[in-house]
Amino acid sequence: MIKPYYESSLGKLYHGDCLEILPEIEPVDLVLTDPPYGIGNFVQTTGNVRGKKVDWNNSIPDKEIFKLIKKISKYRIIWGANYFNCFESGAIIWIKNQPMPNFSKAEIASVSFFNKVEIVEITWTNFVNSKQTQHPCERPVSLYCWCIEYAPYSELILDPFLGSGTTAIASERLNRRWIGIEISEEYCEIAAKRIEAEASQLKLFR
Repeated sequence: MIKPYYESSLGKLYHGDCLEILPEIEPVDLVLTDPPYGIGNFVQTTGNVRGKKVDWNNSIPDKEIFKLIKKISKYRIIWGANYFNCFESGAIIWIKNQPMPNFSKAEIASVSFFNKVEIVEITWTNFVNSKQTQHPCERPVSLYCWCIEYAPYSELILDPFLGSGTTAIASERLNRRWIGIEISEEYCEIAAKRIEAEASQLKLFR
């Protein structure tokens, strides 16, 4: 079994390709993830790596990854489902209140545990109101907390595209076990620092 890059009392972060790591991990209750959308290069405009051109968004994940996700999980919330054509029985539409004209005003997630369309409105943008994020596609922790609590109760949550760690942080806040996989060592380090800071803060109140 691959050694974790980082561990907290609730979770483990693995550095590597999720296509290789997914077959090795234990079954999980919920997969909550936001894979690359394959919509091309862009320049990082937030966080500690501003001005850096990124290339991890050039293509969508291999179809085998979605097969593995489905195989090891009871429930799934997968953001960007309209890019992957991986819709299951239902969907969540996140209304972002995004003021920038060239950016999406909403995001769509495929959901496996209901047959309807749910809407959640949480204002979020990395480009106004002095928001500082560590990843250009970082999601609000409040959105992921909402997703975890909305899903059937899940003891163990997996994000195979962890990025800067939002799924793990939301899991920590809700006292749920988690597993994260991230292919970029740079983002593994960012995620580990964010998770450690969150876990340390939570210890003061538990």
